[in-house]
Amino acid sequence: MDVILWVLTYAPLFLLLISAVITVHELGHYWVGRLFGAAVESFAIGFGNPIWEKRDRRGTRWRINWLPLGGFVKFVGEMQLPQDVGAQTPETVETEAQARRMAESLPKPAAAKEGVETTLYDNQILVGRPYTVLNPWQRIAVSLGGPFANFIFAILAFGVLGFVHGVPQAQEVYVTGVVAGGAAEKAGFQAGDVIVEAGGRRVTTSGDVIMATQLSSGEGVNYSVKRGDAVVPLTATPVETEVTDEALRMKQKVGQIGLGLAQRDTSIRGLNPIEAVGYGVQRTGDAIGQTFNVLRRLITGKEGIEKLSGPLGILHLTGGVTEMTMAQKDISLGEKMADLFWMLFQLAAMLSVGVGFFNLLPVPVLDGGAVVMTLAEAATGKPLPEKVQNVGLTIGLVCLAGFALVITFQDALRLPGGS
Repeated sequence: MDVILWVLTYAPLFLLLISAVITVHELGHYWVGRLFGAAVESFAIGFGNPIWEKRDRRGTRWRINWLPLGGFVKFVGEMQLPQDVGAQTPETVETEAQARRMAESLPKPAAAKEGVETTLYDNQILVGRPYTVLNPWQRIAVSLGGPFANFIFAILAFGVLGFVHGVPQAQEVYVTGVVAGGAAEKAGFQAGDVIVEAGGRRVTTSGDVIMATQLSSGEGVNYSVKRGDAVVPLTATPVETEVTDEALRMKQKVGQIGLGLAQRDTSIRGLNPIEAVGYGVQRTGDAIGQTFNVLRRLITGKEGIEKLSGPLGILHLTGGVTEMTMAQKDISLGEKMADLFWMLFQLAAMLSVGVGFFNLLPVPVLDGGAVVMTLAEAATGKPLPEKVQNVGLTIGLVCLAGFALVITFQDALRLPGGS
C-alpha cells in the first residue's frame, strides 16, 4: 500500500517530465517535416482516444490522448506500426477522379492558397504533400529531427542552468585519504595529492573524479596528480561496489578506487550567454559520451542490465529528487519550490539526452531503424516492400516490449520496499 501511495504521489510530476521531453522530440520531427513540405495528419501527446483535440489551419489534428506515456507525429502516407496503418487509412476513395471531385467539394484549410500543394487524407484536405513523396535524404532528416531536437533542448537547458546558477569550480581537488589495499593505493595515490586530470578530462570539482571513476569499473582509468612540483601519471582500475543513496533512496552499482576527496577554495563562476551555450554543449556532449560508454560496456558484458532505467526508474528518481528537495531545512516553501523546479529542469535535460540517444539506435520502430530502412531504399533505388517493413516494425516492437519488461522489473527493485 505504501508503494502505491508513493507512486500516486509522484506520478503527476513524472508524467509532466516525460510529456515535455516527448513533446520536444515529436516537435523535432514535425518541424523538419514541415520544412520539406510534408502534410501532417496528427500531432499527439499520449496514446489512445483523445481527451482534447483541435484541427489547425493546415488541417493537422493536435491531440492530447488519455494515456500520457509518449506521443507521436503522423505524416500522411508514413509507415508506422501496423495497427496505426489500419486505424488511419489514407485516401478512402476508389478512383482518382472520385478523389478530385471529393477534394473540390471539401473545405480547404485556411492556410491553403493558390499554388500551395494539398493532400486528400481520410476525407480531409491537408496542406502539404504525402511523406512518401519526400526523397530518402529528406526522410532521413525528418527521422533525425526528433533526436536532434532532444539534444538541442538539452544544450539550451544546461545553458540556462549555467547562466542562472553559475558553475562550481575549486582551486584544488585533493586526496584526504587512501583505503588500505584498495585500487588507489595499488596505483600509487597518496594523501595530499592534487588531482588535475581524471579519465582524460581536466578536474574542476570532485564530481569530475567521481564521474570518471564510477562508470569505469573493471577498466583502467588514467589520472594525473600534482605531488609537490611534479605531475605524476597514475592508472587505477575501479572495483564495482553497490552503494545506497539515502537521500534518493536508490541502490546502484558503481566503480570505486578507495579515495577520500576534498575541495579547496570552491567558488561559483558566473557565465555570460555565450559561455552558457558552450557549457550547455559540453554538458550535453558529456552526457552523450557517458550514455555511449554505458552502452559499450553493456554490449561487451562489463555492465549488467541494472545500469539502465525505464519509466518506473525515472518515476523513482523524480520522487527521490522531490523528497530530497522538500526535506531541506531552514528555507521557505517558496525557495524549496524554486529549487525543485531547477532540479526537475536539470532532470528533464538529462532525460532528453537519453531519449534522443535511445531513438538513434538502429532498431525498427525507433528513429534509427527508420534511417537504416531509408538508407536501404537510397542504396537500391526503390522502397522496401510493405510486408518487409511491417515485419521489421513488428519484430522491433516485440523486442522493445520484452526489453521494457526486463527494465521495469529491475526498476521495481529500486522502489521503496523493493528487495
